[in-house]
Order: sequence, then C-alpha cells, then structure tokens
Amino acid sequence: MSLRGRREVKAAMEVPVIIFDYFGVLAHQYGRPDQEMMDFVRQHLAGRYRLAVLSNMNDGAAEEMLGKSAEIFDSVVISGELGVAKPDPRAFLLTAQRLGEFPSRCLMIDDSELNCIGAKDAGMAAIYFTGVADLERKLKEYGILTP
Repeated sequence: MSLRGRREVKAAMEVPVIIFDYFGVLAHQYGRPDQEMMDFVRQHLAGRYRLAVLSNMNDGAAEEMLGKSAEIFDSVVISGELGVAKPDPRAFLLTAQRLGEFPSRCLMIDDSELNCIGAKDAGMAAIYFTGVADLERKLKEYGILTP
C-alpha cells in the first residue's frame, strides 16, 4: 500500500460521522429529497458511517420530508431545536455532542461555503457540496470512498 493509500485509510477511520445539510444537499429547493443523492448515500455510506442531518429549519419538517429515507440517518438535528443556527460554530458543536462524537471525528457536507467555514471553526472537516459527482470525488480524497 502506498503512503497516500495509508493516509486515505487513516482519514476514513478518523471520520466515522458524516453530517448532511438538508436543503441543497439531500433535497431540492422545494424540499423533495434528491433521489440521485439519496441513492448515493444509501449505496456508498449507509451502514459504513454514522449519518446525520443538520438543517436550519425551524421544526421537524426535514425528518418528515425524508420519509422512508429517514431510516438511514442516526439523527436529524434542527437548528430551531438547538436554539442556534448554522454557520454559528455552536450549531456544529451541539450536533456533535448530540451524536456523542468529537467534532474532529465529523465531516459536514453543506452547499453553503459559510456553513462549511462554521463547521471548520467548530473543528469538523467540511465539504462544500456542488453536486453528487463532485462529492464522490471529494469523498475519495478523504479516503471515505475507495476508487
């Protein structure tokens, strides 16, 4: 195994929790789950990593909107319940705490660069989401997906 391969395996072991934004990542603008993205999560991440949702919604609507896909997520965290919203680093810290994990062992995937900065300020790794193909490439760089 090359040195790069070892780093990728190490990175994957250090990030057992993947947290997704809801609108813009898991769902389209109007709140319907993005089937391509949900299929990607089911195929490549579910059962291998602890998965969660962190959304700046005011109520539990994300969990309802996920429908039967909610079963693949260990937790759905709504900023309205936390009392603080992304990009405030406290939102990310409280989410990690709810998951019983250190922020440094969490990866946030969000379609807002500002939210990614907030996650990094909280000690998480973050990926700026621009689409499924780009996410797949970035997850391979982290060693979370193997080429």
